[in-house]
Amino acid sequence: MEPIPVAILGATGYAGEIAVRILLGHPRFRIVHAGSDRAHGKRLADEVPSFAGETDLVLAPDTAEAIVASGAQAVVLAKKSPDVTKVVPQLLDRGLRLVDVGAEFRLRDHEAYRRWHGDAHACPQLLGEAVYGLSEIHGDAVRRARVVGNPGCFASSVLLPLVPLLRSRLIDVSAPLVSISYSGVSGAGKKFSESNNNLFYALNENLHSYKTVGHQHTGEIDQELTAAAGTAVHCTFVPHLAPITRGILSTITATLSAGASLDAVLASWRQAYAGRRFIRIRATVKDVEVANTTGTNFADIAAVLDGRTLIIASALDNLVKGASGQAVQNLNLMFGLPEETGLLQRGL
Repeated sequence: MEPIPVAILGATGYAGEIAVRILLGHPRFRIVHAGSDRAHGKRLADEVPSFAGETDLVLAPDTAEAIVASGAQAVVLAKKSPDVTKVVPQLLDRGLRLVDVGAEFRLRDHEAYRRWHGDAHACPQLLGEAVYGLSEIHGDAVRRARVVGNPGCFASSVLLPLVPLLRSRLIDVSAPLVSISYSGVSGAGKKFSESNNNLFYALNENLHSYKTVGHQHTGEIDQELTAAAGTAVHCTFVPHLAPITRGILSTITATLSAGASLDAVLASWRQAYAGRRFIRIRATVKDVEVANTTGTNFADIAAVLDGRTLIIASALDNLVKGASGQAVQNLNLMFGLPEETGLLQRGL
């Protein structure tokens, strides 16, 4: 079988680097365009030295013309900047299929996008078409999609355990729903962010919350929880930056519906994720640790009950299952491949 040519936009960022690493070892995809607006014309291995000896890819400009000329059939958009969306209509007109690792296609409504991102969308006509790419939840829609908006890393850790429970009516949606979540520093990207205070000096031997009200992932979390429940649901989401390189840990509290039990919670998860390779239901919340998922595309979940209060622990790697691993998982689905293809090795 001929390899499927794929382009990666923003190949020198953290998410782009992981996408390159996964796709270099993928049995069916072949990278034909590694993009960088800042460093095009330079060797990828010179800009990201960890690739020395692994690839001779030369960085190309992230323009629609360069991407189309590469012969790519699929595109991973691994950029946070909303400017990336400007090339999307041209690529779709040429028949390419796209997965956006950034935030541009997660929200279905233009007003919701304005609210959570503070500006107009570059191509709002595509928001209603784009599929929210939580692979295990929307897999059938992902298979048919032209544009997939990858979930945020925090959002993935919150939605994977909660969506099946809301669909099964096991959670009392009138009671408070809260997620206290922690991310490794790589979740803030390579550049300094004043709002995240992600300098080594501020993080070493330290721990702090940020954007405690109004974090942009709240919009997509509420969107998907509301869709699962069939009624308005709000999750109070409080993110923290932890002094680790990568990983997400979320501790979620919810109130069970009258008559619901922990056994029903576990049964709901087992039914929802039967046969899905990347969701691991752990025996105890103590077994849910960031280190167990680092460098993998797995998400680990577990729960314990305190009266009617359900306490859920959820962990994943923010750069893999929370970003580029899930992007490749979605690409696999879009091109008719088993979703685990190229994603089972540790150390991604």
